[in-house]
Amino acid sequence: MPSKVALICGGGAFPLVAAKAAQTRGESVFLLGLRGIAGAEIEQFPHVWLGIGQLGRAFEEISARDIKKVCFIGGLKRPEFTDLRLDWGGVKRIPEIVKFLKGGDDHALKGVIKLFESEGLQVIGVDALAPELLAAQGDMAGKLPQDLADDLAFARAFLADLSAYDCGQAAVVANRRVIAVEAVEGTDAMLARVAELREKGRWRPKGRAGLLVKAPKRGQDLRVDLPAIGPDTLRGAEKAGLCGIAVAAGGVLMLDRAALAAQAERAGLFLHGFVGEAP
Repeated sequence: MPSKVALICGGGAFPLVAAKAAQTRGESVFLLGLRGIAGAEIEQFPHVWLGIGQLGRAFEEISARDIKKVCFIGGLKRPEFTDLRLDWGGVKRIPEIVKFLKGGDDHALKGVIKLFESEGLQVIGVDALAPELLAAQGDMAGKLPQDLADDLAFARAFLADLSAYDCGQAAVVANRRVIAVEAVEGTDAMLARVAELREKGRWRPKGRAGLLVKAPKRGQDLRVDLPAIGPDTLRGAEKAGLCGIAVAAGGVLMLDRAALAAQAERAGLFLHGFVGEAP
């Protein structure tokens, strides 16, 4: 019998790609689409639509199908408590929900994992379903310039130190200088800000300069909220005049590794996967 897994689906194309990959590997998938967030494309698979606060219904749907494994996949804007519209299953867990909403994103997601594990479910990462969606090691497009190796080490150490504050997962650096840091606005908005800094003369390098570095927070549970890059990320890096992008190998999601590498080559950007702890 094929293994069963429930996918809790946020926005973007990752839920669909992950579901297809899991099915190819012989998994039996059931998708729980978050209403107003997940795309209609998930209806290609056995599915149900749920409000983000319908915890009780989610557990009932999963239990009814004798599913023991759950994977969270796709983008999700952090909700406020008043946005949840809890069902009875959620109301019964209000003390736990309030507790994990008082903190940063990583704290909140760890709380969600605990809720699902308390129901006897195993929360797995997307790497268990579709390892090909994770960034590869080494140069995936172009070549990391030797003169940017120091900037990469600087950015990795900076992001590791920033992890204590449960902030963003990305930064733009140049000449050991932090040009921009990702916060709640997301990577694409950060890159647009870098492009604007160039246009307004607040950052004035000659030609292409700097790189985007993206990695999970230190101590982050890699089963949820992995950082991701896609075509918009590359377009944003190109518009910002960066030299390229470096991401944590095995720790950053890539919608289509080959397509992104080809896009990077066309744009004249390098795309590199680094390994190991921050220096």
